[in-house]
Amino acid sequence: MGEGLQNRDVAWTSPPLRVDKPRVSGIDLFRGALVVLVILGHFAELNQRHHFLTWFGIGFRMPLFIGLTGYLFNLELARSLSSAGLLRKYYNRMILPWIAACAVAVVITGSIAWFTPFYAVIRPPYHLWFVPVILAFMFAAKLCRLGPATMLAIAIPTSIGAMYLFGVGHDVWQLGAWTPDRRYFIYPIYFALGMWVARRPAPTHAYLLLLVAFAGLLWWSRLYDHPSTAAEAAAELLLCVPLIVLFPWLRRIRFDVALISAIGRDSLFFYLWHPLVFALWSARGFSGAPLLALAAGTTLAAWMMIARLPNLSGVLGVRPVASPAHAAATRMPDAATPESAA
Repeated sequence: MGEGLQNRDVAWTSPPLRVDKPRVSGIDLFRGALVVLVILGHFAELNQRHHFLTWFGIGFRMPLFIGLTGYLFNLELARSLSSAGLLRKYYNRMILPWIAACAVAVVITGSIAWFTPFYAVIRPPYHLWFVPVILAFMFAAKLCRLGPATMLAIAIPTSIGAMYLFGVGHDVWQLGAWTPDRRYFIYPIYFALGMWVARRPAPTHAYLLLLVAFAGLLWWSRLYDHPSTAAEAAAELLLCVPLIVLFPWLRRIRFDVALISAIGRDSLFFYLWHPLVFALWSARGFSGAPLLALAAGTTLAAWMMIARLPNLSGVLGVRPVASPAHAAATRMPDAATPESAA
């Protein structure tokens, strides 16, 4: 198993303290870059829903996030816990901040009803689908007792069939009000692939995989002017699957961009709350570049302030700031740990 099983945790979450254990800079950097792209995609959508930049990011942002979550998910630990224990493990890390974001969204939109909690899980509003979908994938992986390769073999036809049924790009739809969010059906392939890749050695011919992904990116870009449900599903797979297979190479990245990595470590906060910040500034009449600048500045300022409020940080998905003594202790390498030896 070796390197692939280290730092195996859900992609959106982090230890309770900022420096609780050694980090893998490549993973934090990649995760932070994905969050920034999600934010920019939602900004482009606010300005023009059918803009090319809005379309462009749909093809890879969330599939890669789902794949990264599967890659970092500790399947062995999850199976050693009871279902209640696994739920407790992720309650403070994921579930509580998601509940808080859902509550704010419901209050703002005025969509409060007896069945609101149920619909928040099966049909979450806007971007809030990620947490219930990823929890469903984790619990399914824990309970099925199958190996990652077998789960991937099942997920491939299931997800591809769902992609052609529900669509992934221009034409996205549901079968009816009774059906769960389509992401429950189209994304298992990426989660299972991430788990499978985590148990494989790093690919040797990375440039070939990058070439295939680039071909998928060009194909996906061309489909902006030539919509096709079948082609869009195929192009997304051609783009995303090779990139997920390349995830082991993230551990070999040694350079860092501090702010992007910090966003990656607190990605849940930025993901959950940036639409609210956009909405607040939009309601004040801002748009375009001023809206983006104000939203970015406000979100970063709120993030730094909330990190210093322990009673609030956990509720909103921010890891509290560690004390200087704790930070110094946790930065010291431990030669006995596989990560520090790598």
